[in-house]
Amino acid sequence: MVRTLVRASAAIALALPLTFVGLEPAGAVPVQSCAHVSGSATFTPGLTNTPRDNVVRAKGTQTSCTPAAKTGGSGSLTATIQVKQGSCAKLGTGNQTLTATARTIWKNGRNSYYKFTLHTGTGANAQTATIAGGVTQGLFVGKHVAGAVKFKVSGTPNCTTSPVKSVTFTNTKPFVIG
Repeated sequence: MVRTLVRASAAIALALPLTFVGLEPAGAVPVQSCAHVSGSATFTPGLTNTPRDNVVRAKGTQTSCTPAAKTGGSGSLTATIQVKQGSCAKLGTGNQTLTATARTIWKNGRNSYYKFTLHTGTGANAQTATIAGGVTQGLFVGKHVAGAVKFKVSGTPNCTTSPVKSVTFTNTKPFVIG
């Protein structure tokens, strides 16, 4: 039970870096699609059984991006998410909604800045977060982003004496901007 709660908690925070991974925005024509997104995220001060604010910082890579002409074919992603009064129990229940900001530095030096919402699943999908938002500045400004990310808790946290401090993530569908 504790491990499930820890994973669900990490999923929310982890979803932040993959804000763009996954589903194509409804009715939008994709302008960029990256087949692979992966990375890691850290929680500060860490998730425990006691509710407290956490900052999650994620770093990842986006590869196999097409069309490559606009981006260089890959990019580095960073994201920040604020988790208000987060705890293993609260986040472990799923069905949580959080907001985040992120940036991609594309291989060709161009930048895309994003603002998005993360919504975690429940039950068997507690380790997956769906993302919806948009590009607020830079390359692809005004375009929508949507997606999903699956995370895995790093280490062996137990939420009592060892807080959840890090997770790894991979996309389950291509990262799409459209």
